[in-house]
Amino acid sequence: MNLRLDWLRTAVVAAVLGLTACSGGGTGEEPGVLESSEAALCTVEQTCASGTPVTCSSATSACQSSPDNGGWVECDGVRTTCPPPCTCGTTQYTSTRYGEGAGCGAAMSQARTLLAQTVAARCPAGSCTVSQDLLDCEPLGPSRLDGFRATITRTYTCKEPLNCR
Repeated sequence: MNLRLDWLRTAVVAAVLGLTACSGGGTGEEPGVLESSEAALCTVEQTCASGTPVTCSSATSACQSSPDNGGWVECDGVRTTCPPPCTCGTTQYTSTRYGEGAGCGAAMSQARTLLAQTVAARCPAGSCTVSQDLLDCEPLGPSRLDGFRATITRTYTCKEPLNCR
């Protein structure tokens, strides 16, 4: 019975210390959560302008956050800043891909997948679609009677900068 009371007292004291330690940080803090003796005493989160949250936790209760300069969180002296918001670049690209399949639907699906991979390789942060043309779906030809070929062309710009969200 005494062992249970000792454990309960220790848990309550640790929780109070964790909450007290977290209350001295910057704007936007949330109360700390203590789940075990190894859990972080303090966790902070900042919602960035893009809606993306950044968070950090500390076992030593050194947590801060702020919306200043685009938003940031800091735990144990390590600062994590919000990624910059995306804008559509000004350089336009045009990519065309085709797909083959037993029917036009399968050929178009493959063409869309291949085109999406091409655009993603050129624009790691994403793209801004300017236009997309679904070209004809045609039989593979007189010598091949096993399917169709569909072609898609997309003109687009890339989201910038590369680390935007």
